[in-house]
Parts: sequence; C-alpha cells; structure tokens
Amino acid sequence: MTVHHFFVKQENINFPRAVITGPENHHLYRVLRIRKGEKVRIFNEKSELFTGTVEKTGPEQTLILLEKLTETETGETMNVALTVAQACLKAKQMDWLIPRLTELRIACFIPLLTRRTVVRVEPQAQSKIKRWQRLAIQAAKKCQSSLVPEISPPAKLPDFLAARREELKFYLSERGGKVLRELLLENYSPGVKNYPRSAVVCVGPEGGWEEQEEELFQAAGFRPVSLGRGILRAETAALAVTSILAHFWNA
Repeated sequence: MTVHHFFVKQENINFPRAVITGPENHHLYRVLRIRKGEKVRIFNEKSELFTGTVEKTGPEQTLILLEKLTETETGETMNVALTVAQACLKAKQMDWLIPRLTELRIACFIPLLTRRTVVRVEPQAQSKIKRWQRLAIQAAKKCQSSLVPEISPPAKLPDFLAARREELKFYLSERGGKVLRELLLENYSPGVKNYPRSAVVCVGPEGGWEEQEEELFQAAGFRPVSLGRGILRAETAALAVTSILAHFWNA
C-alpha cells in the first residue's frame, strides 16, 4: 500500500503532532481524500522524515499524530553534499531542470548571473525562487525523498566564487579540462569511500563561459572538466554532470 508523502514546515511540527495546511492539505483532503486513521509520511526543510497517522482532517487543516522516529526514518543522507550552480536559463528550462536535479538528491541549487546570461531574473527573483522551491518540493514528494535542495538567490559570478567553501570544485568547460570520468577514477578509487564531504559543479549559459570567467574559476580553485566531445544544451549538461556525480558518490 502506498504511503503518501507531504511537506510540512518545521514550525508546524511539534512532536508528537504536526499540522498540514495550505496546498499540501488541499492535496491530502480534496485530491487524495485521505481520512482519519490512514498512515502518511511527512518531511520538512531539514530533511527530517516522520511517519504518522491522520488524527483529524478537514478542508482547512489536517492533524497528524507522529510516531517515534526510528534510525531508518530520520530521512535520507548523502555521502557528498552536492551543489549545482547553473547560469540562468529561460523559465521553461529552469522549471524542467530543478525537479530533475531534486530527484538526484542535490543539496543546493544556485542560479548564476554571467556575462552571457540573457534572462533577466533580478526584478522577479523572489517569486522565481518561491516557484522553484515549490517545484523542488513536488519532485521530492513524487520520488518519495525527504531531501529538498536549498534554492539560493541568483548570484553574480564574482560574489558566488568568493563564497565557496566546498571541498571539491568543478566547472564544465568547452576549452579543455579532463574528462570527468577519468578525473573521478584517478582521485576516488572504486569501492573505497574516500569521498569529499562537499562538492560544487558549475554549468554555463547556452553561449558558454567567457575566457575571463574561466580565469576567475581557476583563480578560485575550480577545476575545468569535460563531458566528452559532444556539444550539449546547458540543461542537458547540468543533468548529465549531476547524474554522473550522484551515481559515483551517492548511489
């Protein structure tokens, strides 16, 4: 029997009870028609996962009686906290990409403002972030994950580089760099869990990075990597590199 997942903000969880409101409650009560006594699972922005029983439900809110967490019910954890920084793409491309990166269990998504970024996101940044957060939550629910990536505000490249503290830093480059597969096999032996604690990978806009931007990356300790000889769309490249890293480190 399927146990449905619902996202509940931490402030609405006061163990041993949680309150589901808003769109999540509408989905529970009106769409799925879940009623008193049924089992559900809820997760919050800290990736904590709870199992519970519907105690009282209605059109405005649902009350969940939570069970004590067991070791296997405290949510997912990844070996490597992976951040993906993507040069801002058109709205449909970003809406397509973020749910798929969520499925791959990334820790953070950062939209980048680069010299060849053609999309204006600053005037509507807050509304876009809220939309991307909703899409990430929906994707996590569909794949029954408790991990919802942090969606950061759009950042200019110099500001982004100055703030990076990850253990391992990559950027995709069309001007060279080692093939990602070879770099991973050289530094991380199969079967040996010598993973970095955190990593960040950057993907450029459709027109690629400018040469001066690549110089900034290298000065900040980022390694150029390649996905091979083929030319990929930006969103395809982001999904491909994330899939490789997720499988290599977090599968």
